Amino acid sequence: MENHHKEVKFISQSILYSVIRGIVVGTGVGVVVVAFRLAIQKLFEMVTYLYHQAHHQPFYLLVIILFYAFIVVFVGKMIAGAPDAKGSGIPQVEAELKGMMQLQWWTVLWRKFIGGSLAIASGLMLGREGPSIQLGAVTAKGIAEGLKASKMEKRSLIASGAAAGLAAAFNAPIAGLLFVVEEVYHQFSRLVWVSALAASITANFISLHVFGLTPVLQMPEHLPVLELKQYWIYIVLGLFLGLAGFFYEIVILHIQYFYDFLSKIIPLPSQYHSLFAFIFILPIGYFFPELLGGGHHLILELPHFQPSLVILIVYLVIRFIWSMIAYGSGLPGGIFLPILTLGSLLGLVFGRLTFDFGWIAQEQMSLFIVLGMAGFFAAISKAPLTAMILVTEMVGNMSQLMVIGLVALSAYIIMDLLGGAPIYEAMLEKLLPENLEHNADMTLIEVVVSEKLGDTFVSELPLPPSCLITSQIHHGKSKVVKGNSLLHTGDTLYVALPVSEIHTVRHIFEGNK
Repeated sequence: MENHHKEVKFISQSILYSVIRGIVVGTGVGVVVVAFRLAIQKLFEMVTYLYHQAHHQPFYLLVIILFYAFIVVFVGKMIAGAPDAKGSGIPQVEAELKGMMQLQWWTVLWRKFIGGSLAIASGLMLGREGPSIQLGAVTAKGIAEGLKASKMEKRSLIASGAAAGLAAAFNAPIAGLLFVVEEVYHQFSRLVWVSALAASITANFISLHVFGLTPVLQMPEHLPVLELKQYWIYIVLGLFLGLAGFFYEIVILHIQYFYDFLSKIIPLPSQYHSLFAFIFILPIGYFFPELLGGGHHLILELPHFQPSLVILIVYLVIRFIWSMIAYGSGLPGGIFLPILTLGSLLGLVFGRLTFDFGWIAQEQMSLFIVLGMAGFFAAISKAPLTAMILVTEMVGNMSQLMVIGLVALSAYIIMDLLGGAPIYEAMLEKLLPENLEHNADMTLIEVVVSEKLGDTFVSELPLPPSCLITSQIHHGKSKVVKGNSLLHTGDTLYVALPVSEIHTVRHIFEGNK
């Protein structure tokens, strides 16, 4: 077992040091993600302009088709050379932090940046947030390698970069931190959260300087509230969103069968499957240009547009089907914003129905846009805290945090009762090969003892023989660990282990094995 002096030295560093390295990571990530957002914004404006002009001059439609053909070939070749740059990128970041995958940071960075900009700006119903998280993670990995950081510090910096990526993409620094802790890193570690918060705030500060202080999805200043006797409506909405989230997960995890079917009709290598997505998006762009893209502009228009129930259902069906087709193509692009868009439509459909039944007033319907986003995302991600804070930061209104929490919790419970998995973990399971390559490189990780393992002796833990608990922190004091050492809920342990065992050991300390 190699010498862990460098790892132990990192553990003892001050909070100030964690903040400084978080600021360094946040600065790098902020610059990259802001440039990514700008590239998407400018290209998307060009594409929507071409679609509007195509109604008057068919020549512009030919320009769009040629542009799409270029993306199919160019981006297809790029992702064929680096499969880790495909799709959302969040499962790959999780795999990196669990020791299951080693991303080539520069290869993924430039391919994800260019490929993601082209794919997301093309009008396909893809989001920039997942790619921004991966861009943040690989940027942080590059910084960590430049600083010659230890393995443990490198993972902490990668997690901080992922948080900063989401913060810069959504102008939501607290949600960026919570997403990493709740969904990606799965540990409330001081080594991570301090640097991740500093990185998120820094990246968000850079983003605000470029895009302004206005929240990304700013809603009307006053969101009406229901009376206490109407609170049952929130719970029913949560149940509805939980069921919808479970259905969404089933479809997106099996969308590849659709592409397998199409490939039998038109044989194409998998890296060029985006051809089918662009064929399907052309009529949407021509007849419904307002539905193109991740859905940011549609969400902003809903409170003022107030479409009929029929129009809402049409929009919902189109957004659902075409977002599945876009993600299944394998192009660099995420599902984060498309999920929020679907949630806003589902919430407004529910609000419209309750209004038609006479249960709410018309002016209360705008609240359901916000509730729909939070509940639907909470169900699919199984990260309700992140959903609550993300939506409140994005809409710029904290006044309804309690009812947002009620809807998010209800949706989460339904998803859990149905056996739904966190979407990015489910995607990770499909992404990884059955037999992972064993990585014997030793590292040190920080784990927190869960309630399930409280009052358990160390000798009772089913740890792999290659793992060694080096120290136990109980009430702020470090203890030597022996077989008869008693673990307490909330204790922090430092474990020396092979990189490929990180995922297994984390699951053990979470009480899952």
